[in-house]
Amino acid sequence: MSNSKRLVILLSLAIVFCFTMFMLAIKSFSSSSWQTWQIKYYQAQIAMRQNNMAKVEDEEQIGRIKLEIEDLQQKKPNIQEIHLSNGQIERCKTCHLGIEEISKSHLSDIGCTICHGGNALSLDEKTAHEGMYGGGHPGQLDVARLSCGGGSTAAGQCHSGNRHEIDNQVDLMTTSLMAGKGGELSMTRYMYGLDIPPKVLLKPGENAANVQAPFNHRPEEPKFQQNCLSACHQAKGRLEGQQAQANGCESCHVLSNSTHTYEGQDITISQQKSGYGISHKLTVQIPYTQCNQCHNQGEYKLYTMDFTPRSDLNRVKASLPPDRESLESRWQNVYSPGLVFTQCEVNLDCIDCHTRKEAMGDGEMYSSEWNALKLQCQDCHGSTVSKPQGWKITDKSDIAWAEARINSNFPPLNIGDTILKTLRGEELPYVRQENGQWYSYRKTNGEKFLIPQVIGSDCQQDPNKQSADNCHQCHDVSKNKPTSGGYRSRN
Repeated sequence: MSNSKRLVILLSLAIVFCFTMFMLAIKSFSSSSWQTWQIKYYQAQIAMRQNNMAKVEDEEQIGRIKLEIEDLQQKKPNIQEIHLSNGQIERCKTCHLGIEEISKSHLSDIGCTICHGGNALSLDEKTAHEGMYGGGHPGQLDVARLSCGGGSTAAGQCHSGNRHEIDNQVDLMTTSLMAGKGGELSMTRYMYGLDIPPKVLLKPGENAANVQAPFNHRPEEPKFQQNCLSACHQAKGRLEGQQAQANGCESCHVLSNSTHTYEGQDITISQQKSGYGISHKLTVQIPYTQCNQCHNQGEYKLYTMDFTPRSDLNRVKASLPPDRESLESRWQNVYSPGLVFTQCEVNLDCIDCHTRKEAMGDGEMYSSEWNALKLQCQDCHGSTVSKPQGWKITDKSDIAWAEARINSNFPPLNIGDTILKTLRGEELPYVRQENGQWYSYRKTNGEKFLIPQVIGSDCQQDPNKQSADNCHQCHDVSKNKPTSGGYRSRN
């Protein structure tokens, strides 16, 4: 056979092969599951509008809804592309058409894969999800350096390796008591006489749940491992007897409902499967009810390592926005029955007193919660002999300037403003001095509270006894239900 004939045959075979592959691609494209997801999304949107229309009486509004329905009925499946500022293209929203914007700070040009990983161009579910961080939960602490830290991208750092300490949450979180549970390990061992004085048996980034024989093979060790060390914020941890699944950063920054199920618009996420936030949104405005997802769940018996859930647990598990709760419900939900608390501890949320460094770490390893505390009652209220410690903002490079920008609920911070600085040195831009008085701005909704001062009051507390327990001896409102009259001290 001549070379020319061989060439003709090879070209013919190549043409047939290319045509076959082209036809297979068309067939795959026409039967792709992404089209099914889009059709289901449009159908869900139509059904939602039809349901809403049945509740509306205004003719003009009904007309607008009808137009929206007609527009949705005309829509055909098409590939959705996001063109990022770095020139890359992502097609994730082709399937996840109804996904919510993750947050105002995570602009659309950041994209999806910088946080989630995966294959941004694939329209096939399996290949698109290959290499995703944390199995779809990028906030899990074992992958946070790649996702939240931004260590996997050439676009630059996100929450790791930055000039400002406040922007390095992933780095600091490795020393947080919540992340490693070193405090539980140290203090429980200490109370059993295993370590005197108490000491941390972990290094930054290590996890107490992975420590071999954390209880020196005592009979209580399996319960200690399961009921204490393996629960809550750690990756893949699960609260005993509950649906809540711990996903690291998401445990706090993605609000959950009582069943930990999704309530958003993304049709690809089952609303019956647990392990999700209410919607695909991050927040720094964390209400106390989100903290209740892990804390304040019941009673732990130290000497038997048993856990008894609260009888009213279902009521306190759901996170509600501040405008949907009353003072009565807040009083009932904030603390377990029998615990002592003060008025301000009910007025405010957990994050208003437990500071950023307390919750997310400061680079140091601590053996107990007490050692990690950055804020005490006297920091805001002063004592009989001292006033709160102020800090004047003189430069925009001040760390407080960076922290204040995170929450849009705070009033603008200006050069010359005086904010609170705790006795342990942490600046609190949400506690400010205005016209000679101290005010605290609630992080969840910006509500402004006047902070009563000890100096000039009838308080006779010993200046050397300033723990919360000391203050609780007089300021205890758990014995009598608080009422709206005189309950809040606010501007």
